[in-house]
Amino acid sequence: MKFFVSALMVLVLFIIVPVMAVAQGKIEPFEAWTERLSEAGPFQQMSIHGAIEAEAGYSSDYDNNKESDIDLTSVELGIDVELNDWLSGFFLMKWEDDESRVFVDEGGIILGNVEIYGASLTAGKLYVPFGVYETNLISDPLTLELGETREGAAVIDVAAGGFYGSLYTFNSAVNKINKDDDMIDAFGATVGYAMETEAVAFDLSAGWISNLTSSGGFSGYLDDNGLEVDDHTNGVAVSAVVAVADFSLIAEYVAALDSKYEKGNNDKPSAWGLELGYDFELLERDANVAVSYQGTDEAVFLGLPDNRISAGVSYALHENLALALEASRAKDYSVAKGGSGKNAEAVIATLTLEF
Repeated sequence: MKFFVSALMVLVLFIIVPVMAVAQGKIEPFEAWTERLSEAGPFQQMSIHGAIEAEAGYSSDYDNNKESDIDLTSVELGIDVELNDWLSGFFLMKWEDDESRVFVDEGGIILGNVEIYGASLTAGKLYVPFGVYETNLISDPLTLELGETREGAAVIDVAAGGFYGSLYTFNSAVNKINKDDDMIDAFGATVGYAMETEAVAFDLSAGWISNLTSSGGFSGYLDDNGLEVDDHTNGVAVSAVVAVADFSLIAEYVAALDSKYEKGNNDKPSAWGLELGYDFELLERDANVAVSYQGTDEAVFLGLPDNRISAGVSYALHENLALALEASRAKDYSVAKGGSGKNAEAVIATLTLEF
């Protein structure tokens, strides 16, 4: 009974109140004050953007421990600077409730311009171009949890005739056992082809990284357990994003190619995901529904589930305000594979203000 009362309160807070505010015209766009700011002197070369996200959720883990909460989950503030056609920069500051601090999420200096000159060089703290990780849902895909890599890096991007590619290098924060390897010794490459017509659009890409243990999923596991790696582990990512009319399909696969990271461990973790989305209009506002089925293999030691099914809906209450709801069920690895064999459920609602 308490859960249904709580759920009803969440619906009131996250749906009814924002809808009433939009209907009464009490939510104003942010373009006005950003335009006035950009008209002043050096600010003409700057653009400011950000997001504020509040979340309400209910979850039950593999041990049937239940939890529900309403809180502010993230705040972002970014600045893009474009001095001319070949020189620009950017940075994004972020606060997240699990970090409990403000930090620089990413930032860099860009020399060149892919759209104008077909090539550019970016240097800074970056999410290297390994994997795509697109989704219409609230939760990050399992491929992102395995493969997303953020490091101090240099990236060369090129593009021509629909084809594009990237080369990058970085000094991994993950150290080898009994070795002083504070060196730029990790590399990667990505190639892809994108095309868009009135009827269909698609983006196909494939990437390789010489040190998958630098990813957030791997490095988090290593840090939590005070571990270092025996050697770097190669990784591969393949993705396809296709849109036909109002339907979209996202497919991605990320995998370790070897198990050099730990002697005696033969696990080569991998993750994959399939997501189908549909865009439509409701009361003259943009909306989307999406379902996904994702899975992993040999990744129980990273804390990832064996598989997860999710469904969600999002609705633009205003040009700057979006409401999203997601329900998911994750299944742990079997006992024979080191898991519990049990299920975990979650229901999440987010209210996101972007400017």
